[in-house]
Amino acid sequence: MKALQLFGTVMIAAMACNNPVKNPGQMEEDKQNNPSGPSSEEIATQAQQFKMGEGLRGSGIMTKGNYRFAVRVNGDGTERTIMIASQDLRGDTTKPMTDSTVLHDVKGKVTSTTVSDLDNDGNPEVFCFTKSDGTDAVGSVYGVTFIDHKPVRIFSGDVDKDSIPGYRGNDTFYVQQPYVVRKYLAEKNMKTIKYALKKDNQRYILRENK
Repeated sequence: MKALQLFGTVMIAAMACNNPVKNPGQMEEDKQNNPSGPSSEEIATQAQQFKMGEGLRGSGIMTKGNYRFAVRVNGDGTERTIMIASQDLRGDTTKPMTDSTVLHDVKGKVTSTTVSDLDNDGNPEVFCFTKSDGTDAVGSVYGVTFIDHKPVRIFSGDVDKDSIPGYRGNDTFYVQQPYVVRKYLAEKNMKTIKYALKKDNQRYILRENK
């Protein structure tokens, strides 16, 4: 319990934003437009993380509607976890975030996170996108939806299909409402697959949009 409270306190003290976690260039631009934003030291630190391909090595804060989300990445390539916590902005925001979940056995380095509502059901989702080391750069998607602030795992579904024609890795994932979009190398060209969030037998899962 003490560890969770400490995590909540650290997350609340971190930078809050209304958009997905941004790259260093975007953060520098935001700093110029918003002097109360992250310091140049914070920008430099995150720039170094992105340069190293570590993505969110530490933590990130995102908000959507009445929700504030804290995402923390721990570990390395052999044992990486993602902790996602939520807070109701309509309540006492000085209290630690108590609703959280931990995703284990995360493959690859976390390159970006985003918050969305793909199925427009009023319940936000937090997605974390990763990319493996090496020349293949295979990507993965880790997602959680929050139902009444309670975390529910999103299964990656068709994202993990064994066979994609011509697939040669070099994945990039991002959200383009109402889909999770995947760009990947097939033969010598980049191709795109879109995944929609579906509810299937009381579970949430990503299915290829055909």
